[in-house]
Amino acid sequence: MYTLQLTTSYAENWRYNIMVTLSLRNEAGEQTGYHSVEDSPLPIDSNSDHAPEGWLRRRHVSLNFESCHSVRFYIYLLPNSLPPTTTLAGVATTFPLQVRILKGEEELFSDKLNVNCFGGCGKEYIKNL
Repeated sequence: MYTLQLTTSYAENWRYNIMVTLSLRNEAGEQTGYHSVEDSPLPIDSNSDHAPEGWLRRRHVSLNFESCHSVRFYIYLLPNSLPPTTTLAGVATTFPLQVRILKGEEELFSDKLNVNCFGGCGKEYIKNL
């Protein structure tokens, strides 16, 4: 069993809805399976100034998938509530998101995205396993 894992400790990570799609591929590059996960603390355009009640700062989103030759996955982070200021003074413009693929406890892939605080991000990965 493999796990795609996204983790961040950014204090205002609740402002972003995370969507991940993952396509499993065989040696010929043909799709043999598909998985997706969505983690949405608030609806898009909620314009909230506060995190949902009980929200933890460390955010962890994961997706389990079966053995395959390679994967193609897309990560989308969409703001549901932008920071309360329209100027960049005193506001971080990016935050880190750790992306990993694990096989059991063994780390097979790792990358760190810098997510735009005002626009979110999208990234495509193609990884042979």
